[in-house]
Amino acid sequence: MAVSAVDISLPHAGRCLRVENAPDVVQALAQAMPGWPMTLTQAQGATPTTYIYRDGEGLWQGSLNEPNEFTLPSPASAACSLVGELVSQRLSAEAQLLGLHCGSVEINGQLAIFPQSSQAGKSTLTVAFAAAGYRVFGDDVLGLTAQGAGVAMGVAPRLRMPLPESFSAEFVAYSERHAGPEDERYRFVVPATGRLAGYQDVCPIGTIVLLERDPSNLEPDVVTLAPGEGLLQLLCQNFASIDTSDALLIERFLPLVQRVNCVLLRYSEPLAGARHLAQVLEQVNTKQTSPASLLQCPPVDTTAPEMSLLSRVWMPAAQVSVYTVGEELFLIQTATGAIHRLNASGKLAWQLLQHEPLSGEAISAVLAEYFAVPVERVRADLAVLLAALAQADLVVADA
Repeated sequence: MAVSAVDISLPHAGRCLRVENAPDVVQALAQAMPGWPMTLTQAQGATPTTYIYRDGEGLWQGSLNEPNEFTLPSPASAACSLVGELVSQRLSAEAQLLGLHCGSVEINGQLAIFPQSSQAGKSTLTVAFAAAGYRVFGDDVLGLTAQGAGVAMGVAPRLRMPLPESFSAEFVAYSERHAGPEDERYRFVVPATGRLAGYQDVCPIGTIVLLERDPSNLEPDVVTLAPGEGLLQLLCQNFASIDTSDALLIERFLPLVQRVNCVLLRYSEPLAGARHLAQVLEQVNTKQTSPASLLQCPPVDTTAPEMSLLSRVWMPAAQVSVYTVGEELFLIQTATGAIHRLNASGKLAWQLLQHEPLSGEAISAVLAEYFAVPVERVRADLAVLLAALAQADLVVADA
C-alpha cells in the first residue's frame, strides 16, 4: 500500500509538522484548530521538528529533540497532543507573548479569563459560555501582550469524557451538536462560525475570574475580590508555567490587578454558572469598592491574652474558599472578598482544623513535632496567627 505523507505549515511556526499515512489525524487536527490557517503540502526535504505516522502497530508521535517516540490511541488523542506542541512552538516564535494557562471568553467587548485550577472546570465553563452564545477565545492557553491584551490561539475547547450526569441536558446537547474529534477520554467542541476567536484575534482583558466548583452550590454566586498582594501572588502562581519567571508574571499581572475586575465564581452546573457570571459582568458597575488591604493579615488584637487564644478550641468559619498553591495556602473570605495567604506552618494549622475543632495548645504540639522546634516558640507564633484568622473571620471559637 502506498504511503502518503504531508507537511503542515502554520503562521508563526512555518513548516512545523509531518504526518505520514494518517489522513484522519490531519482531519482531526484541522477540526481542533479551526481558527488557525493550515497549509498542507506534499512531504519533501528534511523532517520538521515534530512528526507523526501510522504503521502496523498504530499511531506514533516523535520529535527530533527527543530520543523516544510514543504511541497515541486515536486521532483525537493525536490532535490533543499536537495542539499542545504547536501552540508551544507558536509562543516560542512570538517572544512578545506570555502564554497563560486559562479559559477565556469575550463579554461586552472584554475578556473574562479563568486561571488553571485543578478540577475547577475551566474547560467546561468555556464550553458553557459557547453554549450560552458568547465568543470564546479558548479553554487552555491565551497569549498575553505587554499591554495586557489577550491573543487567541484559535483552538477549540476540549471536554473530558464521559460528561458528568450533573451537567444540564442543554449543555450536553450543545456539546453533542458541536462535537469535533473525540474518543473515550476527550471531545473537542467546535463552536459555530463566529463563536471561536481566530488565531490572531486580540481583545482587552476586563475580568479575572477564580473558580470554585462545588456540588453544594445550588445557585451560582459571584464574589468581588479586593485587589492586593495576596491576589497578585495567587494569580501569578495559578498562571505560572515552568518556562515563565515570577518577575515576568508580576510585571504583566500587576497592571492587570490594578485596573481590571477580579471575582470569584462559586457554582455547580457550568451552563448556569456561565450565564450568571455573564449577567454580573454585563452590569455597568462591578469594580471593587472594598477598602480592605490584602498586603498582610489584619492587625492583631494585642489585648487578647496569648493563653486565652491557645486554650480556646477553634474551627474554620463558614463561607471560606481555599486555594492551595505549592507550599502556600490562600483563604478567601467570601463575605468580603478579602484574600489571605498562609505559609507552610499556617497551612498545616489550617489543615488540622479541617479535620476537627482543636485548641491552640493541641495545634502547637503538632506543629512543634512536625517542624522539630521548641513548643514555646510555636505557641507564640500560633497565638498571633489565630488572632489574625479570627479578626479576618476565617476561624471561630467552638462554643
